[in-house]
Amino acid sequence: MAKLRTALLSAAHLLMDLTTVAFVYILIGVREFIAPEGAWYSERPAFAIAACVLVYDLLAFGLQPFIGALVDGKKRAAPLLYGSLFGAGIAALVCALCDYPQEINALSVALLALFSLCNALFHVAAGAFVIAESEKKSAPLGVFVSLGAVGVALGRLYAPALLGAAGIGLAGFGAVFLFLKTGDKVLCPHFARIAAPPYETEADILPLALLAFAVFVRGFGGSALPAGYELSPLFVLLAALAAAFGKAAGGFLADIAGVRAVAICLPVAACLLAFGANWPAVYLMGLVLFNTSMPVTLWLSFAALPRLRNTAFGVMACFLMLGSVLAMAVSVPMWVSFALVLLSGAAIAAAPCLFKNKSCLPMRRKKGEYHV
Repeated sequence: MAKLRTALLSAAHLLMDLTTVAFVYILIGVREFIAPEGAWYSERPAFAIAACVLVYDLLAFGLQPFIGALVDGKKRAAPLLYGSLFGAGIAALVCALCDYPQEINALSVALLALFSLCNALFHVAAGAFVIAESEKKSAPLGVFVSLGAVGVALGRLYAPALLGAAGIGLAGFGAVFLFLKTGDKVLCPHFARIAAPPYETEADILPLALLAFAVFVRGFGGSALPAGYELSPLFVLLAALAAAFGKAAGGFLADIAGVRAVAICLPVAACLLAFGANWPAVYLMGLVLFNTSMPVTLWLSFAALPRLRNTAFGVMACFLMLGSVLAMAVSVPMWVSFALVLLSGAAIAAAPCLFKNKSCLPMRRKKGEYHV
């Protein structure tokens, strides 16, 4: 049941990100991808576009630590999951049927806030059930977070065409989690209370701060290493698939070879992204390796906050957003971005060594050897 639920939540993750990004792109007036220029065209004022994107980022990612704290306190995530799926699904379907929005006004900004809130609620609530299955391994986390990148790409490319269908899909997933049963097990998380972790330990602030720093500089450095050739819809999709594969593979790689094996991928990724930006195949390989660190970073943050794991999930998402937003506002030389990605890998590799609560770190199969 747990594996099936994780797979369904991952598919719902794709639709949630597709829906929210599609609405943002429709709101800011981007309705088609201009292939020769490899860009999205909009007639909206630049300030209005930036403000809408910033509102979305701050609400969809900035609220996650607070929602995570709520889930940790109440030990209940299912109502938030249902609310996010039905809320975003119904709103998207109505917007698609009414061909709305056509302009930026008070109502459309309110809808932007609604979609952003649903996105934040979904990530934390759905993540709570996946976290419960990630006690000793990070592979479920990689599977869950992987398809979000594909949803973002589809939302950017085909916003008007897919918004309604994505809304129907989200509402359908809400119904699935409410009613579907498998054998003698209940698939829906409505009856699944989020169990408190079995640790009676205090938070490890130093490794948590190091992981937050790693996520921040990875978000900034990665966003500042764009491809050096003309984009196309096909490449946007291939890049999203490469990112998704890297995230999923990173969880399995960490379970098999340990945290440092994943951290080593970041220096290699930095080289491929920085020096292979003009070669699509090399750049895509760099994207695969670059994204392998996401599940293990989340996994280590749970060990740093063993009694507040959902809060840790939200904190990591928030710092990733802050790094990405800063990269949109600040331009730095390529060597700075390259150095930041290297620094991120070093921080992830060093974090397990700083844990005081070694018992919170999952173990290798060989008894007594920490999985670092």
